[in-house]
Amino acid sequence: MDLPFEVLVYIFKYLPKSDRKAASETCHAWYQAANAHCFLKNKLVILYKTVFSEDTSLLQIYEDSSTIYHNYFFNEVEISNKLLGFWERMGDYILSLTLRNCDICEKVFVHILQKCTNLESLTIQSCRELFMSGRLLEGKTEGLLAENLENLKILSLCGNQYLTDALFNRFVMAAPGMQELNLSACSLQFHLGLVKKFYPAGTDITLNPSESVLTFYFVHQFITSRAKNIKKLLFSNTLIDGAALKSLSETPDLKLQSLEVRSCDQLTNTGILALTSHQTSLRQLDVSLCSRVTDQSLVHICKNLVNLEYLNVQRCRAVTDLGVMELHQLKKLKSLNVSECDLITKDGLSKGICPVDNILLEDLDIHSLNLDQTGLIMILEKLPNLRSLDISYCFNAVTDTSIQVIFKNQVLLQSLKMSYCDKVSDAGLTGMGKLEVEGENDGPIMSSYDNSSTHQRISLGSRAEEEIVQDAKRKLDVMRMCEKINTNTFTGYSLARLKSLQVLDISACNRITDVSLTYAFNFKELIILNLSRCQQITHEGIVHLVENCPSIEHFNLIDCYNLRDEAVTEIVKGLHRLQTLELKGCNQLTDKTLESVQTYCRKLKFLDVQGCRNVSPELACLIGSSMPTLHTVLMTKPGPYVVDGVKQRSPAAAFLPALMRKFRLH
Repeated sequence: MDLPFEVLVYIFKYLPKSDRKAASETCHAWYQAANAHCFLKNKLVILYKTVFSEDTSLLQIYEDSSTIYHNYFFNEVEISNKLLGFWERMGDYILSLTLRNCDICEKVFVHILQKCTNLESLTIQSCRELFMSGRLLEGKTEGLLAENLENLKILSLCGNQYLTDALFNRFVMAAPGMQELNLSACSLQFHLGLVKKFYPAGTDITLNPSESVLTFYFVHQFITSRAKNIKKLLFSNTLIDGAALKSLSETPDLKLQSLEVRSCDQLTNTGILALTSHQTSLRQLDVSLCSRVTDQSLVHICKNLVNLEYLNVQRCRAVTDLGVMELHQLKKLKSLNVSECDLITKDGLSKGICPVDNILLEDLDIHSLNLDQTGLIMILEKLPNLRSLDISYCFNAVTDTSIQVIFKNQVLLQSLKMSYCDKVSDAGLTGMGKLEVEGENDGPIMSSYDNSSTHQRISLGSRAEEEIVQDAKRKLDVMRMCEKINTNTFTGYSLARLKSLQVLDISACNRITDVSLTYAFNFKELIILNLSRCQQITHEGIVHLVENCPSIEHFNLIDCYNLRDEAVTEIVKGLHRLQTLELKGCNQLTDKTLESVQTYCRKLKFLDVQGCRNVSPELACLIGSSMPTLHTVLMTKPGPYVVDGVKQRSPAAAFLPALMRKFRLH
């Protein structure tokens, strides 16, 4: 009995995106349900390094499809007049369009805007040739084009160094309803001397915008004229300073909901204080990598921006516990990033984000902080509703004992990152090192086995050799416990408790072995897994991993030099959704790996085999001809090979030069 369409859609709402996509390949009814309007409005068509020939075009697939897609992303693509028919037929349906690093001429771009009559979001990033002449949209912003872009709410011109006041004016004049503006990484000029040079006293800037420079003065005048509509501004990677931010914040009728000024070294406390005084409706604020932001700024942020839900102060190195302690005033805060702030300690965090149980905070990034084990445990015990946690590079805090607290309390986690935490071992990930002892309180306790020998012996080996022996003994002990002890007879907590995990990064945790992959990895929704530099894992652990984590799409195994061809074969045979596979530095792999990839991978888009010295670069190029989805292969440059002191190189096949242009050579 077939389920009604409405019932299928209702069920699919509970599925993750990847599962819904896989389900859509089952039958026509499921395909239709997975592409219902509630899902389709967020789907994005990505065309990366695509070559459009005269005979056939990949875009024809979307033209002929019964499903109409509304969002398109062209990345490193040549958009020529060959595609004019696509815009004429599909332009009315396109709501979001992104052009990144694309080769496109002015005439074609104007044609696109004229045909995309319902566009709501437009992003033009790093399209240098499009802006170079300075004549783009000249004489086109009135009449038909202005009517076509009346629905445009989001405009992003980031990364365009040739953007000028005149070009900027033509875009914004054609978009009267714009609410979000992104000028990040543009050559935005703030010096008043330039303003006086290009706009002498008495000049009407709206009638004579400069065709030479992009000035904050002109942009600010535009924001002032549209203040009631503007809700979000992005000025990251610009020279915006305290005075400019102050004048922006004091704009009459401006009520920002989101501001991003990431990596703005000239930004000072003066601007932040004005921002917190006038833009009290802010919900999102990103001042990360701003070296001049101090505790004074953070105190005012916490005091005045009471509606803040997202705050990022990453690598604001002048921020200390004095500022972080005030975070408790942000009663609506859901996402916090205080990573790489060297002066923040456990005292500031405990008083700032969890003086009591904090059930609202969902995303926490504290990587590279100077925390210890007790400090991390104290924090984690009061954050039960975390969905995302990054504790990478917290070398002293992340141990087998502290991660047990994570597995016990943060059961809703969807993303966990703890790379380069080399104190983590199989005992912590499996929980098998924590045995139950009568009379102890419920909760994680210390390991029941001792690494030290009961007999005093004189070691004749090096310290490194002794550590290898201890690691081997530890692995054997944990494996025996995993095999013999029933899960009901110990109080430890396994990584497997995090059933909702979708992203896991445990790179460079080199004490992790096949034991963890066998007994602690069982995630049906895991999409991204990073095991790079976990050098003790082998084919044996990969077999269990692939069987228990079938949804992996992005797999990083860089510098896992104990992996052989058999392990990669298991990966490509068992992970049917695999899109990215990174094998750089796995120097035991041979051409059999590439043959397995070519035989079993149907959705692979990215392959990295750099440093795999036994893998033939020529074969790495050839597999692309039979894999239409594969767009990027990273490999070591072929030859020349030295024989008897003479460099030799076998001639490449006639088709190789053209094919290799599709790939990146490193």
